[in-house]
Amino acid sequence: MLPQSLKRFGLVPADTVLDEIRLMIMALTADQNRDSNEDLKTLCIQLFTAGDARDALLIFRAKQSSFDAACYIDIQLTCGAGLDATTTYLATCPDPLAADLLQRLRDGIACGEFEDFSPEACLAFYRQYFG
Repeated sequence: MLPQSLKRFGLVPADTVLDEIRLMIMALTADQNRDSNEDLKTLCIQLFTAGDARDALLIFRAKQSSFDAACYIDIQLTCGAGLDATTTYLATCPDPLAADLLQRLRDGIACGEFEDFSPEACLAFYRQYFG
């Protein structure tokens, strides 16, 4: 069964609904009693497709919201704008979490988590994942 947000917005949502998706991510991230992380992951994927480096921290917060979310939400989803654009943004971002995410991305690069990564390839994977 497809997640509700996928049915509602599609895998690549219109720009006009991105703020609504951001709000939904914030609400689910704050909900420590959620039954599943499927909707949260799907919303993060949808936001990833917008390709805005400023969304990296919101997606990272969602990933850090629980142990299960940390396992379930791929770190690559923080890089919808691309790895270089995201790391450049994080290096100048004043949010204290930016330094944590930047270090996490650098560690991921060093251990091969981003080998052959591109937003386009990642999106192609999720197109297949959702069928």
